[in-house]
Amino acid sequence: MYPTGMLKNTATGRFHPIVFRPAPMPGGSDLDASAQRYKSLGHHTEGFATEDEAIASIKAQPTWDWTGVAWELDGNDVPATVEWFGR
Repeated sequence: MYPTGMLKNTATGRFHPIVFRPAPMPGGSDLDASAQRYKSLGHHTEGFATEDEAIASIKAQPTWDWTGVAWELDGNDVPATVEWFGR
């Protein structure tokens, strides 16, 4: 399962699901056994007009796990990030 969150583009008001892949710490040891490090794998480029539509698209993907986590993006930067999610 891939943890999946939501980007809200504040410039357009659109919602973009963002998927994460496991990315262990260099050297292979996580600092906390209750959480694992992930890197963003990609996001839904076009996005959705509503948050509900975006969440429905996440839940329709059998390998995506909706985390409920959301970030705001102003539309100017590349939405690449590293996050820690509970195991």
